[in-house]
Amino acid sequence: MNKNILIVHYNTPELTTATVLSIKKHTPGCRIIIFDNSNMRPFPAMEGVEIIDNTRRQVIDFDKWLAGYPDKMTTAANWGSEKHIYSVQNVFDRMDEGFLLLDSDVLVKRDLSGFFDESLAWRGKVEYEPQFWFQAQRLFPFLLWINVPMCKVAGVKFMSEGRIYKVSHTGAPYYDTGGSFYWDCKRSGLPGEEVEISQYIEHMVAGSHHRSPEEISRWLNKYKELYE
Repeated sequence: MNKNILIVHYNTPELTTATVLSIKKHTPGCRIIIFDNSNMRPFPAMEGVEIIDNTRRQVIDFDKWLAGYPDKMTTAANWGSEKHIYSVQNVFDRMDEGFLLLDSDVLVKRDLSGFFDESLAWRGKVEYEPQFWFQAQRLFPFLLWINVPMCKVAGVKFMSEGRIYKVSHTGAPYYDTGGSFYWDCKRSGLPGEEVEISQYIEHMVAGSHHRSPEEISRWLNKYKELYE
């Protein structure tokens, strides 16, 4: 079984590059795929890294896609998460093998080989305590095994259109990245395994693309032994 790893990149090439280097250091021999959504600061070419270039909307036109949801609730519409969901789904549709989803603002600190498990639909961490009334449980996307063949046989996708968006106060709960996937796997009876992912990765912070270059540099310097 190939060790496929997907990273969705936005505007922090320093972080994404360090993530890739930490993968190569702790889990060598992986096929690394970057889905690049950054017009301003695209991911630089690296040896042994495949890039799906969406910097000019040649793969997904997010504005056109999101325009189909004009009645979105501003309190529940985290559009950065929705773009992430749709990007992962695009790779899901392309793949005939499973892959490990890894955030671009984490550093790997030990071997990830155990995550590539063909007997499980998912392996990761479930968020048990949603912060707001309109949210629901989800699988953390920071480090998440997705068994594409098993899910496709069961009719499960990573992105479930009917359960991503909360468009009214009486609608279904709002699901963040990894939410609709988790609930569709549960409803389909697909096997999964929860693991404490913090023992495998160091996560900078949610919304790291909003952090200043100085903050990013300090964090990378603090954990440079994980990728150098």
